Amino acid sequence: MEVLTARLRALTSALGVLALGMVLLGIVLPSGDDDGYTSLDPAAPVRLSVPSLDIRAPVNAIEVGEDRVLDPPADVLDVGWWDGSALPGQDTGRTVIAGHTVHTGGGSLDRLADVRRGAVIDVLTRNGTMRYEVRRTKVYDKHQLARNAATVFGQDAGDGRLVLVSCADWDGSAYDSNVVVYADPVGSPVSTSAT
Repeated sequence: MEVLTARLRALTSALGVLALGMVLLGIVLPSGDDDGYTSLDPAAPVRLSVPSLDIRAPVNAIEVGEDRVLDPPADVLDVGWWDGSALPGQDTGRTVIAGHTVHTGGGSLDRLADVRRGAVIDVLTRNGTMRYEVRRTKVYDKHQLARNAATVFGQDAGDGRLVLVSCADWDGSAYDSNVVVYADPVGSPVSTSAT
């Protein structure tokens, strides 16, 4: 028993000396406060991923047409980033991405209305991946969307949020509504793989 007690004292002393040496040498161990994310230099998006819905879609730049409508890319598998909106990684504005819903299936954002609060959305850019967390999902009819256009598409506020937009409520010949997902920026995930 005395041998075990002596060994424990020696080990405790050694750990104390090691800790004191780290403090004196200015060695700082990670505090555990790191949330696993870092800032991302703003850049145009190239891919959208919503893992919980198994969505992975290429992103193309799109513009607002003369009719003041934001049309997604012609290819229903692609999504469009409105090039008048914020870049992923910006601290202000909203990054607006729109995609198709196809009532027979096969559209990039067919299941967008099923996304849940707290779900992760990743937007890959040439500078890295910007991660967002879904805050809320809202369905607007065409009149409500027009009335809420500043909230959905406006760039004067938004704190770098992501806004995903697609169609909803197929009536047999057209879509009556739009599903809009609002997601808050988390940051660029810190790589856990060794390089």
